[in-house]
Amino acid sequence: MRKNTFIFIPVILALLLNGCALFTSHYDATRHENFTKLKAIHVKLFEDWTEGSNKVWKADEVSSYCDKGDLSFREAFEFAKSRDNSDKTGQRAVKILWEEFDANCKLSLKKKKLFSKTFKDILLPEIEKNYDYAIAGELTRVNAPQ
Repeated sequence: MRKNTFIFIPVILALLLNGCALFTSHYDATRHENFTKLKAIHVKLFEDWTEGSNKVWKADEVSSYCDKGDLSFREAFEFAKSRDNSDKTGQRAVKILWEEFDANCKLSLKKKKLFSKTFKDILLPEIEKNYDYAIAGELTRVNAPQ
């Protein structure tokens, strides 16, 4: 019985010292880069398709932009899916942001006009904050750059 105790103590010490690292996801530079690129795509949607921009609302241009954005979100989601083992936090973060982007695209295509400046001023800070949360979340993972 004494031999088992001596084996058991180092295992317990190792779990205590490294336990958190065993149950959390590691930082992934590509996932971090994906969040920053997706933020730029979403912000540009509002910059380009809001009253006061130099653009005129055209269904084919908005649809094309949204399709390209959708592809970027799909790629980021599939990448997160390939890296998330059990926690799936990367997938969930991408999915939440993707749903916001999709809803904004659908609204623009449904209304068939530019976003109002008031709408942009109210909504965009919240959207940016959501991306900032996802980026900050990635930076809190194990082995994230300081």
